[in-house]
Order: sequence, then C-alpha cells, then structure tokens
Amino acid sequence: MKTLFALLLLGALGVGIWWMTRDPVQVAYDKCVRAVNHKMEQSVSNGNNALEQAMADAVKGIGSTMGIAVCEAMRESCEADRDGPVCKAALAQFQ
Repeated sequence: MKTLFALLLLGALGVGIWWMTRDPVQVAYDKCVRAVNHKMEQSVSNGNNALEQAMADAVKGIGSTMGIAVCEAMRESCEADRDGPVCKAALAQFQ
C-alpha cells in the first residue's frame, strides 16, 4: 500500500513539474491549432449538388490551411521576439 501511494505521489509530482515547465509559446500554438480545427469542424459545407458541396469543402480546407498558417506565424514571431506585440497578444489570447 505504501509503495502504491509513493508511486502515485511520484507520478503527481512528475506531472506537476511537467505542467509548470511547459513552453508558453508552444502551449499557445497548440491552443491556436485546436481552435482552428474546432471552428472548421463546426462549419457546415452545405450544397445542393456535388459541385456546390465540393466547392464548399474546398473553401473549408483553404480556411483550415490559412488558420494554421496564422498559428505558425504567431509561433515564429514569438520565437523571434517574445516581447513583441504579436507574441504578447497571442499569449494573452491563448493562455
């Protein structure tokens, strides 16, 4: 029983250390990508025929690609200058 408690305590400590040492830029990037993916999943591609459906799906794909590109640009901006306005805004939005 003591061994199990010690293992649980050690595991909780490890998770706590990992949680406190995460890179805030990577956390913001991951949240940004999840937000883009969530919005794209919520969007509905309605079309009356196959051509309209295909066009709607293509626009949805372009939107996803552009959104993820913005997330990557935000991450690159933070890597270049963590005190810059783009990085500060991104960290404030996605923290």
